[in-house]
Amino acid sequence: MRTQSRLFLAAGTAALIASLAIAGLSGGKKTTVNGVAWFDSLEDAKQQAEQSGKPILLLSMFGQIDEKMPCANARTLRATLFNDPEFKKFAEEEAIVAWEMVRKVPRVSIDFGDGKKIERTVRGNAVMYLCNAEGKVIDAYPGIYTKEDFFPMVREAIAKLNSAQASDVIAWHEGLATIPRTFAATASKSASESTTLDLMGAPVFGGARTKETPTDPKRQRFLLASMRTSDLSLTPMNSDLVSLRVTGQPIGERSAEEVGKEIMRRDSKQNATFMRSIIHCWLASMKELPTPAQARNDVLETILKIPYKDPYMGLNDIAIPGTPAR
Repeated sequence: MRTQSRLFLAAGTAALIASLAIAGLSGGKKTTVNGVAWFDSLEDAKQQAEQSGKPILLLSMFGQIDEKMPCANARTLRATLFNDPEFKKFAEEEAIVAWEMVRKVPRVSIDFGDGKKIERTVRGNAVMYLCNAEGKVIDAYPGIYTKEDFFPMVREAIAKLNSAQASDVIAWHEGLATIPRTFAATASKSASESTTLDLMGAPVFGGARTKETPTDPKRQRFLLASMRTSDLSLTPMNSDLVSLRVTGQPIGERSAEEVGKEIMRRDSKQNATFMRSIIHCWLASMKELPTPAQARNDVLETILKIPYKDPYMGLNDIAIPGTPAR
């Protein structure tokens, strides 16, 4: 009987140790959205990535992942890609998911005076960084994506880059680096932000611009590639004009939901092709792999044209007579 008791005790101790190990593996504060638990810290995600061998998918965004009105592209991702059962399975089996806030997103509230109010965000964006266990960026996906566009890209990158040396990651991107044709990105964000800016009477704003004059040919190629895109959401437009610019026709008899889905599909496809080319040029120009924090200037300012270090996000030069700009 004593021998049997010792066996039960040993088994219980082993089970306790195993449960503590599992708890340690998933330690760190998390925020759960749509049934997916996101690490609130890249450092905590790195610990689990090191133990599990999985890569990290870090969502870098303006605002908080679980608030009602984070930046427009984060809201779109949250309602579509991140709400899909395939993403939940991906987050459980293939990658460690985490998020970070770059800064709070500017909000605009409009009171129509008859009890109707709308709240919108302007500026901001969202970027998904694929990182290795060291927290170094091995690939990046700015903007929004449908699951049909996203999963083939990220799974190919995981298969080829997760365990690769930095030089091999850079060489892989070099093999795919091309300068895309000129295109206007952020079409989905434009559907909500351009109309808000139009109602505000905001002037056209070209976005952040780099003054860098590099001598390295690969860096020159990256800057040239990044000049091929513009942020459509920075341009004040009414809804019909946004629809015309993106889908080729005004809203017409189509429903707002139908137009919105079409705009998102087109936006995703552009990101998966032309924006992808810019990302390849960017990572191919690196001497060593950056961290997400080190990537911000290149991705947010140079590629996406977001003046994220400006306290007023490029909105401080709106000066309507009788209303101060700040």
